[in-house]
Amino acid sequence: MEPKKTSKSVEVIIFILFALGPLTGNVILVLFGVLSLEFSVIPSAILIAIPSFMFPFALVQLFSGAISDVKGRFPVIFMGLSIFGVGMIVASLSFSLTTFIIANFLAGIGFGFVNPVLIALLTDITPGPKISKKIGLLGAVANLGVGLGPLLAGLIINIGWRYLYVIFLIITLLGMLIIFMLRKNQSVTKSDAGIRTFFSHLAQEIRRLPVILLVISAFLLSHTSIASIIWTSRSFTHVIPETISGIVIALFGVMGFLSGILTGFTIKKKGVKLTLMIGLFSLFIANIILVIFGNNSFEALPFTSMGLLIMGFAGGILMTLVMFYSQTLSKERRGALAGLITAFQFIGIAFVPTTLEPFFNSGGISLVYMIILLVSTILLVFLVLLYKFAKKVS
Repeated sequence: MEPKKTSKSVEVIIFILFALGPLTGNVILVLFGVLSLEFSVIPSAILIAIPSFMFPFALVQLFSGAISDVKGRFPVIFMGLSIFGVGMIVASLSFSLTTFIIANFLAGIGFGFVNPVLIALLTDITPGPKISKKIGLLGAVANLGVGLGPLLAGLIINIGWRYLYVIFLIITLLGMLIIFMLRKNQSVTKSDAGIRTFFSHLAQEIRRLPVILLVISAFLLSHTSIASIIWTSRSFTHVIPETISGIVIALFGVMGFLSGILTGFTIKKKGVKLTLMIGLFSLFIANIILVIFGNNSFEALPFTSMGLLIMGFAGGILMTLVMFYSQTLSKERRGALAGLITAFQFIGIAFVPTTLEPFFNSGGISLVYMIILLVSTILLVFLVLLYKFAKKVS
């Protein structure tokens, strides 16, 4: 019974820590106004905090999953949490935008060592038939973190935005303590191969067509559901109160949470095809609502909220599906593939402020929604191809 209890404890801390990344990365969505006043800059300048977190977060994940396959999961997670904790300390003490950017940069590096390794660790301790269910729950927790971050920020913003980063620091320290205690009782997953050999294998993986389709799909996904919530939040600044904005984003996350759970069960019971169809159908329904009815006015708020809720549902399904593929296309290199797909997803998120800003400046949020619809159409093609070629591999 003791190994089972330890595995359950590991599962719990995996879910908690996996939510911490999106929780931290998305509080910024309702902080544009308060931080622009705090640092004496325009609200658009605060957007730099997103790529300052996302770029190092994404780039480190290209290697951290691979390193954990060789050196073990727990040491990599512990190192990442240590760096992330330093970032939280710097963020809580920031008195300028430059310092805040440095804090986000450190946090991105730190959690880049944590995020894909948690996915691989969960798969390590899960029997094969239950992987889809567990990955579904993991995706659900991540989407819940996306929603809870802005909601938490909206509630605490009147007390002081710095307390947010103090809370994240406390969670990080507790996570480090639990990881340190659990690693003694948990078997270490690592390979005897050297780093150079493993990166050679990683290069072979990235040349496989299903893997190429997988990472492109992850990149495009960031320009659909996540892009819609980032730019809607930006358009709400000084128009819609932060508390209401936080609630809308929280509901977006809740829908992603529910769809993540649904995805795990649907893959297990009905297969990938039905799951993919539901996700794509929801994605285009959300896009149509946002393009026709959505904007940042109070009058359109019910329609905009409805579109974002369905978008959150669709994003939860499709991202969980991509995550599931990363753990089944190559069983020997799960950490590497988890790192690849999460890296390309967050590289995409890092580019979202830059790629969509010209459209926002020229046509407002309505034009941004139209571009997201165009990206969704391209994504449909890649996901269908991924389904076809991954099926052949299986």
